[in-house]
Amino acid sequence: MRIKHSAIIKLELPSVREAQIFFEALKPETMSPATPRSHVRIERRNSLLLLFFEASDTTALRASLNSYLSWLHLLKSVIDALKEYE
Repeated sequence: MRIKHSAIIKLELPSVREAQIFFEALKPETMSPATPRSHVRIERRNSLLLLFFEASDTTALRASLNSYLSWLHLLKSVIDALKEYE
């Protein structure tokens, strides 16, 4: 894959624990890309979550970003719902 387009998402989470939960939930998705046109790498630095997107074209980049943003939104919704039971 020839990289032409890239993006980075930096997400500061409220705690190291939440960052670890997000990291562990998303890590498997980075291991087997849905398409050879894009690749995503994820890192956690304390409570900071970093997602690095690389794609061969803007369509693939947008699709990857949309997928991960949807998953991030879902994870936040689940964590917020679980906090109500603490």
